[in-house]
Amino acid sequence: MRRRRAFTLLELIIAVSVFTMVSLALYAYSSGVTDSWGRLSVERNRFNEVMELDRAVNSIFPYAVPFLWRDPDSETNQELPFIVATDSMLRLAYFHKLNDADEGAIRFVQLELRDGDLLATYTDRPFITWETAPQERLQTSILASGVQEVHFRYADHVNDPAEDWNTRLFWREDWDDPDDDADDREDIPLAIQMTVTWEDGRTETWLRRTMGVSYRERYGTWTLPQDNGL
Repeated sequence: MRRRRAFTLLELIIAVSVFTMVSLALYAYSSGVTDSWGRLSVERNRFNEVMELDRAVNSIFPYAVPFLWRDPDSETNQELPFIVATDSMLRLAYFHKLNDADEGAIRFVQLELRDGDLLATYTDRPFITWETAPQERLQTSILASGVQEVHFRYADHVNDPAEDWNTRLFWREDWDDPDDDADDREDIPLAIQMTVTWEDGRTETWLRRTMGVSYRERYGTWTLPQDNGL
């Protein structure tokens, strides 16, 4: 019988080397696929978050309307505008599809940043101060997490004789500025801009016009601008 030929040391070294290289290649490939899938998942989550914000903005800002509510604690039963618009927080009324006759077709919402979360708090009942809001009817939704800053700007007008319609657009950081005569105004911004900055450095900006009710018209009362020749 012939003796079975054994592997030489050189052949073993070559086989182990080839096996090692193939293993390293497979590991690098699988690691790359895992990293790519991880990055894809992160980007997908970011995209979904932005789309969720976009849906919220599209359901609120374009349907924003002026809304007056009587102060029950006021001796004169004064009507106050339901809007608080600063550079870091927004509270307003907006039209919403009618799901229940008891709820009505107007919603009230507050957008604010709290502990890194951009929150939207909704209710179907108006109120003067957030502290007196009907707590049992409040609903809070997290629109985005890991947010570093949210910044609002509001489009307003100023009379300008050089313009055809005697108005000119400019931007406010605070809708009710105590330093000018716009305090306690009953109208709403012509448009609203919201910029969200995440902790990872991403920034997205939304700009939407409100529901066509501005300084020229108010919900329930529509007026033409003065001296426009109409």
